[in-house]
Amino acid sequence: MRVRIAALMIALVTVLSVAVAAPARADTGSLGAGSSDLLSPNSVFLWQSPPTRYIVVLGAKMGTFGQTPAILERRMNVAANLALSHPFNRMIVSGGNTWWLPVSEAQFMNVGLIRRGVPMWQMVNEGASTSTVANATNTVAMLKHMGATGALIVTNGFHMPRAMQDFRAAAGKQHARLTFQAAYA
Repeated sequence: MRVRIAALMIALVTVLSVAVAAPARADTGSLGAGSSDLLSPNSVFLWQSPPTRYIVVLGAKMGTFGQTPAILERRMNVAANLALSHPFNRMIVSGGNTWWLPVSEAQFMNVGLIRRGVPMWQMVNEGASTSTVANATNTVAMLKHMGATGALIVTNGFHMPRAMQDFRAAAGKQHARLTFQAAYA
């Protein structure tokens, strides 16, 4: 318990010092669920157990020539703000096939998140999924293997109900005791 409290205090001091030293950045998430404010419901969720709570960013179909769609830009903005506010929480970047391009959606998102200031070590890729169901199945297996207790699911509002349903169903099928929370982009 003391180790958890000490880790929480160190994380809080680190985030506050980064927030003071870093230039201001706009919170592109919604003021509620997607917000990276330290006292928002999502921040409280992540701070409860930083080593076992993850940020999961769902991919989106890339353009034929690798253009990033606007919906994916919004997801990456929210995910980057959460990751920068919670440096001790890992992020699973997810998405597979990008048509005929030689890299996965997850790899494209790695570049976009690095450009937004997220360090590579904070990201883990799930690059095999080609649908939300496959994404949920693969990501839940990864979360279970890494000893996770829960994850924030970052996606757009129109996609959130289906994504949450798929993640909860995958956790049930794999007997994974995971808590999922929505982070709207």
